[in-house]
Amino acid sequence: MSDPRALILEAEKYTKRQTGFLLFFSGQSHSSRLEDASDLYIQAANQYRLKKEFDSAGQQFVKAAEIQESLDSHNEAANHLIEAYKCYKGVSPTDAINALKKAIHIFLTQNGQFRRAANFTGDLAELYESVGDTDNAIQAYEQAGDYFTTDHAEALANKSFLKCADLSALSGNYKKAVELYDTIIKQLKNSSLSRWNLKDYFLKLILCTLGLGDVIEAQKRSQQYLDDDPSWEQTREYGLIKDIFEAIDQGDIQSFSDKVFEYDQFSKLDKLKTQLLLKIKNSVVEKDEEDLL
Repeated sequence: MSDPRALILEAEKYTKRQTGFLLFFSGQSHSSRLEDASDLYIQAANQYRLKKEFDSAGQQFVKAAEIQESLDSHNEAANHLIEAYKCYKGVSPTDAINALKKAIHIFLTQNGQFRRAANFTGDLAELYESVGDTDNAIQAYEQAGDYFTTDHAEALANKSFLKCADLSALSGNYKKAVELYDTIIKQLKNSSLSRWNLKDYFLKLILCTLGLGDVIEAQKRSQQYLDDDPSWEQTREYGLIKDIFEAIDQGDIQSFSDKVFEYDQFSKLDKLKTQLLLKIKNSVVEKDEEDLL
């Protein structure tokens, strides 16, 4: 196995511009020497990767990418940055994010590769989530959805928009979540393959609307979905929404809690729905109870 450090030292020699006698003796152009340097950095990176020294491997892929970018070999530069991202992903999320953002920029501005940009922007969103950067994760999921839409990949776009909506709702940005769920619902309501998912999106949108404290709008939404999709009335999700409206109307916290508990016995509530229901209980149902008093 080659010593990656020796390969790096050799690569550094090739990056230095030659003049005079040295240039005449070598017979190589500067661009040709840079290509050789790039190859050596790649070799070093792969040697580090075999040794599971992923941070060092990522650094060499970035150096190779920088050389290719200086040579206007944008596709090669982007590919090396993707390899850097893969190396950094498990050991240095910040470096992984930086490499991935640069690659995505090249896909969009130099190569017009919207599908690759979309896929890797989704990966970028997951990286932001992994480091707790919710705002940037939301933005990246939405960007991924936009790029998929540009590439006419509606199913993948909706998947990204759904992640964006869920994360927005979890962070308390119910208005943005409502807008995104609404976009997804409009896209899917005429799709026979995806209609079975609608009941869950109806539920999330209505819960977010209630989280905003707008009971009247939530009721209008539920009625609209009944008109658009009569099967909504037969779902357990609709039954829960109907029970919630009754509990809000009566200011009955106990009834609200009982109905939510009953629903959870048959359809396990996830983190998002649990958080939304708690918000509704504390800010809508209890508020109405206080108003009655």
